[in-house]
Amino acid sequence: MKYVHFLQSFVVGLFWTAGKSSDLHIINMLLLPALFLLSGVLQGVAVVESVPPTFNYRDPFTRETLICDKCPPGTHMTAYCTPTTPTVCAPCRSRHFTKLWNYLPRCLYCNNYCMENQEVETECTATTNRVCRCKQGFYMTNEFCWTHSKCGPRNGVKTQGTSQIDTVCEKCSDGYFSNSSSALESCVKHQECASGQISLLPGSNNHDTLCGSCEYLSNGGETLRTFVSGFFSRQRMRVAKMTLFIASYIHKSEEGVHLSGTTLPKERGPLMDLILTWLAQAPEEQLKTLPQMLKASKFCHMREQLEMVVDKIKQQSPNCTSPFIDVEM
Repeated sequence: MKYVHFLQSFVVGLFWTAGKSSDLHIINMLLLPALFLLSGVLQGVAVVESVPPTFNYRDPFTRETLICDKCPPGTHMTAYCTPTTPTVCAPCRSRHFTKLWNYLPRCLYCNNYCMENQEVETECTATTNRVCRCKQGFYMTNEFCWTHSKCGPRNGVKTQGTSQIDTVCEKCSDGYFSNSSSALESCVKHQECASGQISLLPGSNNHDTLCGSCEYLSNGGETLRTFVSGFFSRQRMRVAKMTLFIASYIHKSEEGVHLSGTTLPKERGPLMDLILTWLAQAPEEQLKTLPQMLKASKFCHMREQLEMVVDKIKQQSPNCTSPFIDVEM
């Protein structure tokens, strides 16, 4: 190839020289032979590059070393070349392949089987083995397909997992939240309260902003339960106080959650689950006494926060009849 580059440079130089010359005879004498020579060299290179690769074979009868052509991909050799005949090749049969030029007596078997949680990406062909990939929702590591990791509450998906990489999570930044575990969902922006509403409960990295007004709470029912449950779930309560609250109100509630025995969980998470389950079915009149329950259970900070919410409601609606307004705080 270095000779081709040399001739190309030489011809370019001739074109430049011809451009400076006004003698047409000189131009023809210089350019035409050079172009003819370059064309021949390029054709020779193309021929060389199309020649199949070879291998040495010693004829067992004549003891002569022959240079035989290899068989192309997708075929295999059925007979060596002789002094008078070329190598004989045959196509690979079904479920067999050869990827490279070869002189194999038979094609390779497509032995790549898809394992658990895998699926076929490319089926076996005459030139390639079967290619497998992890199914949707899985990724490959250490030759096994594993389920994509889920980003827990307070975290969202930064980069979704693929068949080759696991999910990449990131902590929700200010103004965004995630309250579920997911391998697909990103952090969600806090909602903005509409005109005439206030933020009853501020958003956090695992809760959306709870918007509403006096009328929102006055309706009672599910709207009141949503407020009370959201208020409790946002709090960081001590295990001892949570246990006291459960013993004082949930155990004594005839319609409350039935707990076998007297043993309560010792972790904050399971205790909060008990409280939220009870709030979801407690009588509405009992929910309205939340300030007194907090006071009796020594949840002073929570009671103060509830007072702040009530004060906001009062400022917006002085004549409000919200469930907590007329309750002694």
